[in-house]
Amino acid sequence: MPTDRRHRLVQYLLGAVFSGLTLAACAGESLLIGAEDDWLPYCALKDGTVQGMSVEIVKAAFAATDTAIELRPYPYPRCMQMARKGQLVACFNTAPDARIAADYLLPQTPLFSDDILLWARASEPTPVTDLNLLSGKKVAVTLGYEYGSRFDSNQQVVRVSVRKDLYGFLMLQRHRVDYSVAYRGTAEQLFREHPELAGQFTPVATVHQPQLFLSFSRNNRDAPKLLERFETGMQLIHGNGRYQQIIQQWQQNPAH
Repeated sequence: MPTDRRHRLVQYLLGAVFSGLTLAACAGESLLIGAEDDWLPYCALKDGTVQGMSVEIVKAAFAATDTAIELRPYPYPRCMQMARKGQLVACFNTAPDARIAADYLLPQTPLFSDDILLWARASEPTPVTDLNLLSGKKVAVTLGYEYGSRFDSNQQVVRVSVRKDLYGFLMLQRHRVDYSVAYRGTAEQLFREHPELAGQFTPVATVHQPQLFLSFSRNNRDAPKLLERFETGMQLIHGNGRYQQIIQQWQQNPAH
């Protein structure tokens, strides 16, 4: 799309959002958004604050439309449950599937994308060319996470649920599971934080290549308008270069 046309579209959307706004933020109140509390480098509670790459993207998008929000950290399953019930306006980070699309409002623009990988012990680096080959295998998965329909619909996989990606790798290290599933970025972050794990695991298959989203509640009155503001803000920060600046900063210094 030409730059001038994109600019006119963004200005139109921004005007439409502002003219129709009935958010609580107009009364000086902030809007509660749930943020996953343990998923660096994307989103986590660290040193008393919510931080990460997707946190900065969410903040920048809402700042672009002068929208006051408050981020509160929760374990991912609880965060999504609270958003579904309307106790939070939204929650992130979500890899949508049919169930998510039915239960939540999703914007058009994702926060970011990453690969979900199947990890094996480095001593057993045989590639898994077909996920159906996982039949009967024990695979560590993080509670509440979505891994794409190819994996999630495979009823022959013995899913071993853990509360954190770290625990899945520890189980793999101790031969309590055959594989662990984790995003590339979060696995690399874990290996930096726990050097005793570095070099012990290798990816043997790509399970999914999802886009991650901020999911909005279908049961919160402020959610539809906040979604509009977020979408407009995402277009603005994509257009002015702020989005790419955040991505590049975290790629250069993922540990932060």
